[in-house]
Amino acid sequence: MAIVCNVCGYDQNPQGAEYCDACGAELTASPSPTPPIPDPIPEPTPRPIPQPIAETITLTPEPLPQPITPAITTTARLIAKHPNAPVAEFFIDGFTLIGIFDSDTGPVDVDLEKFPDNETVSRNHAEIYPDGGTWKIKDLGSLNGVFIKPIGQTRFNARITAPTLLSSGDEIAIAKIRFLFQTP
Repeated sequence: MAIVCNVCGYDQNPQGAEYCDACGAELTASPSPTPPIPDPIPEPTPRPIPQPIAETITLTPEPLPQPITPAITTTARLIAKHPNAPVAEFFIDGFTLIGIFDSDTGPVDVDLEKFPDNETVSRNHAEIYPDGGTWKIKDLGSLNGVFIKPIGQTRFNARITAPTLLSSGDEIAIAKIRFLFQTP
């Protein structure tokens, strides 16, 4: 009778061998073990069949929260600071281009052609626009710049080089032409 290796299961080891011919594991002189009997697979437990609910439940959805909209007025005004200005004020209701009309570049929203010192104003000089609940002004690469005197200050700041926040009451200089910026 051959000895079965307990490690690899090789069953051709000769009687009296001390080591398995297949894997080299030490052999015991015990007779070949009987293969283990697998555990029986349990029968699945039957699940109860769902019964209809006797009462009706009505769900009322809660209202969705409304987004918070920043408080911005939809219009603003540029009020001319020059005495006897050809246009006393301009209304702004969104993106507003400031400059001088030119047949090559087309019309602008705030045309400063009739103002004194208009020769210092570029065709597309600046833009005023709403941004996230505020108003901003941006120089569009003008030759003579855009300057802001914030409300409560006595002097204009340096020429703006990036979009700049405007507050109601700020004074704006488009080159040499000055305006008061107001929101209602």
